[in-house]
Amino acid sequence: MSCAIAPARRSPEVEAAWRRENDELRDRFSLSTIISRKTALKRAGRELVGLCFMHQEKTPSLYVNDQLGLYLCRGCGASGDIFRAVMEIEGLSFIEARRWLGASDLPKADPAARIQARARDDAERAARIDDAHEVWASTVPLAGTPGAAYLESRGITVWRESIRFGRTWAWRDHETGETGPSMPALIGAVVDGAGLLTGLQRIFLLPDGSGKARMDRPKLSLGAVRGGALRLGPPAPEILICEGPEDGLTLAQERPRSSVWVALGTSNMPAIRYPDIVRRIVICSQNDRAGEAATSAAASALLDQGYLVDVAYPAPAYKDWNDQLRGRAR
Repeated sequence: MSCAIAPARRSPEVEAAWRRENDELRDRFSLSTIISRKTALKRAGRELVGLCFMHQEKTPSLYVNDQLGLYLCRGCGASGDIFRAVMEIEGLSFIEARRWLGASDLPKADPAARIQARARDDAERAARIDDAHEVWASTVPLAGTPGAAYLESRGITVWRESIRFGRTWAWRDHETGETGPSMPALIGAVVDGAGLLTGLQRIFLLPDGSGKARMDRPKLSLGAVRGGALRLGPPAPEILICEGPEDGLTLAQERPRSSVWVALGTSNMPAIRYPDIVRRIVICSQNDRAGEAATSAAASALLDQGYLVDVAYPAPAYKDWNDQLRGRAR
């Protein structure tokens, strides 16, 4: 089941100019300046935290990152950039939010402070990316590994070079040098808009690959994954995008002529730096309320960026695409 959503058609030159102007407006103000007009924010490491402006809550779950220009509520799943924040807070359309920002007399972002913060964040990001490169260099092809056994147990028999197997520590403390524990994992390469490795998605496994490791969070990212994607196909005019690796590999197996990318979270879909060749994005969603709400927000944000957007769902009896492949009805 799918539905198509399309913005008004514009020439590639007009679309490129439109995106440049949007980028200029994003850089003009700090996102926290906009959101703090609605809710109080407090510093929490590299981010700011406060009560979400999209739903009633007593415990802060809204995270705002000025350097990335993105916010995410870990309670209700609301996410977006400065345009989405203005739209939600002021009750405006995207065009109206764009005009509102253009005419706003709010304090401009301090270029010097932004440069200092970006330099600090860049150093931390570089260290995380180095970790990702170190782990990726130790991986091996899937054939004959617990990673292959895990995928085969999920009905996935067609693999991609961007998915490999390795043993890796679950965490590393850069101050002390401590790591631990070392565990087998299915490891996917996350690349940025230029196709450069910036992070990894790790699915920790039982020793024989018969299932995920028995830990609170068997899926952990490493490096800098925000803005990147796990590509199971090359850049193309149309990209199929989904939330997790199992669904992505399922779709790539069933639709070998399509280019499938994994966003590692629906809220990350609008943040991905898509190459210029990409014009249409098909969001392959899940059949649950949370998935549908997150898909709607992602589709709106991608439309605002000028992409043609389709939304596809598995058959109603199945929660996700891999369940459908295995015939595991809800």
